[in-house]
Amino acid sequence: MKKLFTTIIMAAFALTSFAGGLTTNTNQHSAFVRNPARFATLGIDGVYFNPAGTAFLQDGFHLSANWQMIWQDRDAIDLKQNNKKYEGNVYVPCMPTILAAYKTGDWTFSGFFGMPGGGGKAEFNNGLPLFDNLIGGLGAGLGAMAPVPMTISGASQFESTQYMFALQFGAAYKINDNLSAYAGIRGNYISNNYMGTIKALADIPAMAATGVEVMAVNIDMDQSGVAFAPIVGVDYKVGNFNFAAKYEFRAKTTVENDTKACDVAAGEAMAQIGMKETIEAAAGSALGGYLGGFADGNKLRSDAPAMLSLAGSWQIIDRLQVMAGWNYYFDKDATVESLMGGDNMKKLSRNTIEYLFGAEYKLTEKFLVSAGIQFSNFGINDNYTSDLGFTNDSFMTGVGGKYSLTEKVDINFGYCYANYAPDHNALTQTRYERKTHNATVGVDFRF
Repeated sequence: MKKLFTTIIMAAFALTSFAGGLTTNTNQHSAFVRNPARFATLGIDGVYFNPAGTAFLQDGFHLSANWQMIWQDRDAIDLKQNNKKYEGNVYVPCMPTILAAYKTGDWTFSGFFGMPGGGGKAEFNNGLPLFDNLIGGLGAGLGAMAPVPMTISGASQFESTQYMFALQFGAAYKINDNLSAYAGIRGNYISNNYMGTIKALADIPAMAATGVEVMAVNIDMDQSGVAFAPIVGVDYKVGNFNFAAKYEFRAKTTVENDTKACDVAAGEAMAQIGMKETIEAAAGSALGGYLGGFADGNKLRSDAPAMLSLAGSWQIIDRLQVMAGWNYYFDKDATVESLMGGDNMKKLSRNTIEYLFGAEYKLTEKFLVSAGIQFSNFGINDNYTSDLGFTNDSFMTGVGGKYSLTEKVDINFGYCYANYAPDHNALTQTRYERKTHNATVGVDFRF
């Protein structure tokens, strides 16, 4: 039972880890989807990826509006139950991102709106291995205490909705023709909901009844919080090369519970056979004091970790550019508290590292094609991984292009596929598999 509630709080991670660290999404422009190695860009997408590089934009106002559709399969396979598969689905029909910059002389002022902590809904309509195992263990004990023979089985449903919206403002200054620097701040608003029901159902031959509700666990809880983090960066141009660095400070975050339901109750039919008090007492004993973390108004730390990015690009010829990047997430320096206390990030073996490579080629003066890869290597282990909180190492491939409608309007489009290495948790005898798809289109304007 304890693992049930630990797992629910970990559901936040189910949505965030598409392209980036454990709690960070870096897919914040359509150009990223077609080529993730964007951290040395000198375009409008640099407002997010390389804000110091915006100092080298053309004078005037720049605006970018982007739309992404993301769908993900998240499957848990219970090896103890003959490889029984529990299918989970995440669908984000519209993930918007807006970037803007105004360049005047040596100064560039910029702003960003997006979802760097991810967002969407994860649904597990046929439950999870953890839930079935919970009912199996508890049901055996309850069945043994029943005055009439009964066979108890489980049914469960769970969904998690999580969003992190962000506003970022800052300014870049061109120190000379080769060097620029940036300073800014990002504000995050976090909104989460966890909703689930686990039922123990009984077949009772003596009552000629099937599917009788023995017990139900109900959870319906919202969480919200606000956090701020400074961001600094530098960019250096020399010849056909460009080098960039960005550091995002940790966003120290506290979320507060708004609990609508958190209860365990015996089914009405159990009163007819004198089991109501016995069932509720047994469930209460199993739960112990773990429900306290779900109390209305309870506060928990849920930091967004600091991040360092180092990147470079090389304009080999007029039509061909290659780029590379390295991202490092300081996960273990952040604090993410579980509902039972303790810091989930301290369970990690190490911090997250990412490697990015890409290339862009101009087929014509108006049409550019690109492709790129990103490898994300997480420090997860069996102590960290749970049925909802699994984030496997991933290899992402993106393709797409950019078409210039006019000298001042560009259309970006792309598709990427992230394949995750299967993860086998030896402690729970569960195998986890994930696949993610992303389609996008965006428009960049210059005024």
